[in-house]
Amino acid sequence: MIRIVLVRHGETEWNKAHRLQGRSDIPLAESGVTQAQITGGFVRAQNPQQGYVSSLVRTHQTFAQFGLDLEPSIRPDLAEQDLGEWEGGYAAEIRNRFPDQFEGWRAGTFTPTDGETYHELVTRMRGAFFDIVRRTADATPSVSTDLSFEVRTAAAVSHGAALRVLFEGLKLIDRHQFIPLTPAAVSVIDIPLHRGPVSSSLPRGGLSDATDHEAESALIRSLTDEQITDLCRLRLINLSPELLNPVVTDTVAIG
Repeated sequence: MIRIVLVRHGETEWNKAHRLQGRSDIPLAESGVTQAQITGGFVRAQNPQQGYVSSLVRTHQTFAQFGLDLEPSIRPDLAEQDLGEWEGGYAAEIRNRFPDQFEGWRAGTFTPTDGETYHELVTRMRGAFFDIVRRTADATPSVSTDLSFEVRTAAAVSHGAALRVLFEGLKLIDRHQFIPLTPAAVSVIDIPLHRGPVSSSLPRGGLSDATDHEAESALIRSLTDEQITDLCRLRLINLSPELLNPVVTDTVAIG
């Protein structure tokens, strides 16, 4: 099985001020560093063998706090949506001045001037995800904390809107019923490579003991975009550092 651990970057000063960041390269606030450190405990427990970050510094800083002996690959296709002339603006002010456009943007039907369209964003994020999944063919299966068999695991740090659109593009969520990801929140997508059920009460989940890793790698490389989409299972979504360690975190930043 394949497991992709997806994390939104930690909080920035712009997040705290409710400013739209988009591609603006804003570093983590001190609170964001703390959030990433807390989330890092969960990520380390997944034993990822591959790591990815976007081209923006806040994802690099978040990944660095995970404490992994792993150098992440930089993927510009994991970056946040380009918000064009809206970048740096305060969300409340834009919503008040342009209510229809703001709601259209949230619904994926409106693009700020010089910004990236919903279609462009979902195409980019799906392409990045599919490539990361196929690259797990080269990952060494590692011990899982919650499964009785080894898993090919990768961890990636991206952005709030980008991840929301990815989940929607993979048909895992309905955006109209989705609560925005919180800073440094972790989500997990599992991709079983078989159609049979996995048992929580049987050794190795009831799977065959004889795993041909080379054959499995070949299968992973051969997966089409449609097959990956069909196999994706949302294991966990929006597990925030505030829930992982409520004593340490003193604020809940949403958005």
